[in-house]
Amino acid sequence: MGIDVHALQLLQYNKQKNSNLGKTLTLGRQAVLLGPRLAKKWVGTDQGAWCEGLLKTHFNATDVDSIDNSDYEDASIIYDYNNSIPNALKEQYHTIIDFGCSEHIFNVAQAFQNTIDVCKLDGTILHILPAAGFCGHGFYQYSAEFFFSLYSNENGFEETEIFFSDLYDPQKWYAVTKPSQGERINIRTQNETYIIVRTKKAKHKSIFIQQSDYTYIWNENKNKNVQPYKVGKITKIQELISFSPLAVKLFMHLIACITKENHAKKLDKHPNCKLIIPPKI
Repeated sequence: MGIDVHALQLLQYNKQKNSNLGKTLTLGRQAVLLGPRLAKKWVGTDQGAWCEGLLKTHFNATDVDSIDNSDYEDASIIYDYNNSIPNALKEQYHTIIDFGCSEHIFNVAQAFQNTIDVCKLDGTILHILPAAGFCGHGFYQYSAEFFFSLYSNENGFEETEIFFSDLYDPQKWYAVTKPSQGERINIRTQNETYIIVRTKKAKHKSIFIQQSDYTYIWNENKNKNVQPYKVGKITKIQELISFSPLAVKLFMHLIACITKENHAKKLDKHPNCKLIIPPKI
């Protein structure tokens, strides 16, 4: 958990939105994980630093607390985020920073409810979490659908913005458009990919989530089907190639075309993703 180049860009982006951090809670104590040049520029040393000074000096944090299940990194609040947050912590923070923590918490629904609960009205929540290619890094990887459904207007949120970024190419963000016609945002990436999220808590609402493409079908009564589903292309191909190593090799060469037909597209080709250039740091 820490502030790398992607995280620093998100903090800068948040600042450009005229949003001071104010009283801030980080999920896990955040180390500054920058190369020597950027580390010296932003924290004055390349010998390692925690985030508190950076957040106060450059991003107008007034106080910075950190919450963790253990004191191994000297977090200021020791609490298991798998459990409901105590009332004393609710609505205490203007900004919640989650740069690589939530994927390690098993009780995912409670963890995000806690994040919402500790945030003040008109407060900001920032996430940078694994989206693809991080299998085994934590318990979970996250989709745009997850955050569009969680941080919806119906759940009391405004100004929700979601981006994807290649771990090794921080100079490109892909802004994601919220699905509106029952489509799914299936992406295919070559490298590990982050999901970057910024949202504002505008109202107190009970959180209720259903996957948007299903609610679209239910609400529009579309594609009603009382018959069993027919076998799809992928299932047929899997059966055909399972008896031939050569067929498997050929299939791997064709997989890009096949996945494209199933609406899994690369970030720069996906109709819901638009390339933007993140702030300079």
